[in-house]
Formats: sequence, C-alpha cells, structure tokens
Amino acid sequence: MNSDDRRQALDPGDGPAESRGVVAEMWGKFRAMHGPQHLLDGAAPAIGFLIGYSVAGAEVGVFVAILIAVVLGAVRLMRGDSVRVVAVAVLVILVFSLFVEITGEGRGFYLPEVALSVVMTVLFGATLLTGQPLSYTVTRKIRLEPAEPKDRAARVRLHRRVTLAWFVFWAVHVAVMVPLYLADKVVLLGSFALVFGKPALVVMLALTWLWVRDRSTAGTGAA
Repeated sequence: MNSDDRRQALDPGDGPAESRGVVAEMWGKFRAMHGPQHLLDGAAPAIGFLIGYSVAGAEVGVFVAILIAVVLGAVRLMRGDSVRVVAVAVLVILVFSLFVEITGEGRGFYLPEVALSVVMTVLFGATLLTGQPLSYTVTRKIRLEPAEPKDRAARVRLHRRVTLAWFVFWAVHVAVMVPLYLADKVVLLGSFALVFGKPALVVMLALTWLWVRDRSTAGTGAA
C-alpha cells in the first residue's frame, strides 16, 4: 500500500466533509450579504409586472414593476444597502420597461434576457471551438484560477467541462425563451425567467466556484 492509499484509508471522509464545510461557508456568506433578500427584492418587480400585465395589460404591468422597484429601492436604502447596488437594481427594471415601450408589446419586458441568453450561448460555444474556454479566462481575471498553474493543460481541460456546463445552461434558456417569446406567451416566459433567471444563475455561479476551487485545491495538495 503506497502513501496515498494509506492516507485515503486513514482519512476517507475528508473530501465530503470538506465539501460540506465549503458549502456551509458559502451559504453563510450569502446570508450575511442578505442574498436571499436581494433575490426576493429582485423578483418582486418582475412578479408585479406579470400580475399587472395579466390583469390590465403591458402598460399597467410596467407601472407596477417600476413602482415596486422604486419602493423596494427606498426600503433597501433605509436598510443600509449601497446606493450603487440599489440604483443598478432600479435601472435594470427601467431598462426592461423601456423595451416594452420600444416594442409596444408586453413580451418586450423579457427581450434583454432573451438577447443575453443568445449572446452568452454564442460566447461560451465559440470559446469551446477555439480551445480557449471562457470560464478559464474569466476565473483567471477574478483570481479564482491561478495565473500560472503547474499543469495548464489539465486546468484547460477542466475549464472545457465548466464552459460546456455554462454553454448548456444558456442554451437551455435560448431553447425555452426564444420559442415562448416568438409565440408571445408572456406569462409563461415571465414564469420561466423568474425561476431560471437570477436564482439559477446564482446556483450556477456557486457550483462553478466549488468546482474550480475544489480542483484547484486538489491539484495544489497533490503537488
């Protein structure tokens, strides 16, 4: 039995236990940053738009969404949230609402999300074809990925899988949202965006962080 085998036999539970610890740490940080509250606050204007649209049309939906965004913004400022973060949240709703005015249709509220899904699908797919996975470039810029890894080829292979996962994530959005948008199924489109928009994006970011960090730590330990 070599040293690695002995280490695994003596401490077989370190991997899962460490992973659970990392997940608990991430959840703790997410709660400390009021992440769940931010998700709910972000969803409220979109829910308001859907209700207003269903009851009285796109114009009322836009009015309700903006009203909720402004009220929530004021509450968040009183709660001590950053002015920049609150301003961005309100601006996003204003931009979405602007597309309703530009297109003259309720589905225009979701046009930015549809367009973003298409762009991200193309970007992640293109970098897979070029051999320079986008997740590798991004994680290096934010310093999650070592600037000079000991085995660059292995890291690139890992990020091909990570980038493929992101490609599938955005491709699913395109496959669902584009047909719903073209069919003018606003309520279904909005319901999908609520569930698989920001909440799913947060989950994907967390899973990516865990995936890359775990492999990076494993590689460092092996070295």
